[in-house]
Order: sequence, then structure tokens, then C-alpha cells
Amino acid sequence: MFGLILKKSMPARQTFNNNLRKCSGLTTVPSKGGNTLDNSFKVEFYFDTISPYTWPAFEVLCRYKNRWNMNIVWKPVFMGGLVTAAGNPFVESLAGCTNKAQYMFKDLDSRVGEFFEIPLKTKEDPITHIGIIGSLAQQRFVTAVLQNYPDKVEGVCRQLWLRSWGPEDTTTHRPEDLIAVAEKAGLSSEETEICLQSMKSPQIKELLKETTEEAVDRGAFGSPTMFFHRGSKEEMIWGSDRFDMVAKLYGLQWNGPKPE
Repeated sequence: MFGLILKKSMPARQTFNNNLRKCSGLTTVPSKGGNTLDNSFKVEFYFDTISPYTWPAFEVLCRYKNRWNMNIVWKPVFMGGLVTAAGNPFVESLAGCTNKAQYMFKDLDSRVGEFFEIPLKTKEDPITHIGIIGSLAQQRFVTAVLQNYPDKVEGVCRQLWLRSWGPEDTTTHRPEDLIAVAEKAGLSSEETEICLQSMKSPQIKELLKETTEEAVDRGAFGSPTMFFHRGSKEEMIWGSDRFDMVAKLYGLQWNGPKPE
């Protein structure tokens, strides 16, 4: 794991108060290259494909992209680094609270997939998948695809979720996993090889690290984290269950998770 370190240079109370100000909008850390004068509707989507709850949010954004005339800016992050830097021990909280883990896995297995109409299933061993294997390899691959073949990134992300959190319930971190994902997403053998080599480069590694740090600096503590924009109005939304609220905030029409 790369070295995202949460600095502890302030007293605990000052750090807590600063975080509260950031979350309430009293301080803002804009995305690099942001333009508050642009009146188009845009979302910056900070995400990790290892997160099962991020999959529904991803699909809703794809389904509403044209309906809301929305520009989606994909921002792959490494969730292991993000939650560590944000002080959110996600895996430890699941391992340490049986009730929370049981609720989450039941929710994923019997409700979330049906509601969002995706073939989401709880993995046989989700803790190993999230907390031990982790997502560094697959997120570097997603970053490489985004840089080299941005039109293929939606398909690659969807195939990663289908492979890991769908009925297959298999791994997504080995080269052979990524090759299978790329093939199903429509990448040629040559394109896949370019991305496999690119994901090992210092540039891709640094880009994933920088995007993860950027997310934390802006207030993210998990995946998915979305920043919706229109003109000077920006709203940070975490999770996959607030799209009706997004519609209300921006005067848009919400027709459920899978509109006809």
C-alpha cells in the first residue's frame, strides 16, 4: 500500500473542528482544474471497484447521464489508502461488530441488487477480498484504462463488479483476472497489454495516489463519494441512496434507480 499518512500536527479537538467546518461547507477544497463559472451539470465520481455499494451508484449515474445531461468525471481511488488517511477503519469496524457485518451482508445479498436491478451478491469471503487482497492492482488498471482508452472505462468497471460481486464471485487482482475483465469490456489484446504495462508505470501509480489524496482533502471518507456541480453550487454526496435528494437539490426529475 502506498504511503498516505494522516498527519497529527494539531490537537484532537482542533482537527475535529476543522473537519466539521469542511463537512458543513465552511471551507472548500476544490478539485484540481475546477471551474465554478461553468453552468453545465457535472459530477466528479470518486470510486473504488472493490466497494459493493459503489456499484449501484455507478449504474445510476450511467443510466441518468443522458436524462440529466450530466458530465461524469471518473476519479478512481484506492479505498485502502483513502479510509486510512480519513481515519475511517472500515474493515476493522466490520470485523469488530458482528451486527454491522451481518446487516451489511444481508442488505447486499437480498435487497440492494434487487432494488437497483443489478446481479449483486455477497461474496463468500468479503473480508479477505476487501481487507487482505485489496484493490490496488485493479484500481491501477482502471486508472490506466481511463488514461489510455477513456471510452472503455465504464465497461471495465462494470465487468470488475460483475466478476467480483456478481454470481461469479471470483478474484479481480491477478493479471489473468484483468485480462478476462478487459476482454469482456471490449478491449483488444493490444489495448489490454498496453493497460497492463501502463498500470505498472510511476505515472499511473502517482496519479492514483494523487486522486486518493485529493478525495480525502475534499472531505471523502469512503466510496462512492460524489461532487455534483452546477455553476457555483456544489454538493458532496456519499453513498448510493441519495439520488432523489440530488434531483431535488438541482431541480431534476428522479424516476427511480432504473428509469424506463
